[in-house]
Amino acid sequence: MRALFAGEEVSHDGLVTVDRARLWTLPERPPPLIGAAVSVETARWVAGWADGLITVAQDHDHLRRMIDAYRGAGGRGRLAVQVHLSYAPDEDTALRLAHEQWRTNVFAPPACWDIDSVAVFDEAAKHVPPDAVRESVLVSADPAQHAAWLQDFVDLGFDEIYLHHVGQEQREFLDVFGAKVLPQVAR
Repeated sequence: MRALFAGEEVSHDGLVTVDRARLWTLPERPPPLIGAAVSVETARWVAGWADGLITVAQDHDHLRRMIDAYRGAGGRGRLAVQVHLSYAPDEDTALRLAHEQWRTNVFAPPACWDIDSVAVFDEAAKHVPPDAVRESVLVSADPAQHAAWLQDFVDLGFDEIYLHHVGQEQREFLDVFGAKVLPQVAR
């Protein structure tokens, strides 16, 4: 990618085959190449080539080990994390929304890698109890609780936090987080 952004012609034979690729219109400034990782090993590997690291919300001890591995291997770029959350004015609704929209996303590897159809995901998800989504989604009706959770990611060292409200109603989420949650999070 760096060669392409430098205007070079690139050929590559590997997982992806590229034959004489070239960008005809170059950006004024090449975009940063951000490496995605969910494991310590991948975070360490990303440090050798990426301009930053992005991951998803996980156990904080694991995230700390990932950050340490990335920094320890020379990674100096920005750190970003995607956080799945569910907000509604009351706790039961917030949990119901998370369960309706995210219960197919609670399966750990290898199941999440090996399930190959929507029908099988839907069948497996029939057996997911509502509280199980709390393992991968921050669920609360309390804006202060959401702010505290987000502050924890800032305190871990993340420079950017990408919020993913799993519910379909986005207007209320945006209004509440813009007015009551984000102003509480230290930059």
